[in-house]
Amino acid sequence: MIVLVVLFGAVAAGLAVISLLALRVRRAADVLSVTVARASDEYRTSSADLRERVGQSGAGT
Repeated sequence: MIVLVVLFGAVAAGLAVISLLALRVRRAADVLSVTVARASDEYRTSSADLRERVGQSGAGT
């Protein structure tokens, strides 16, 4: 009977650790996603800026 209690406790502790790790991974993925989206938006903005400047100066023709 004691063995079952210890086994159940170990399984419960393992599940708690796994869920905490999964939560940390999800938060890190969210932060990374926001960072990538921001960098991508900045890249698109700078590309459009560059195209506009090249178009205005006539360097492309």
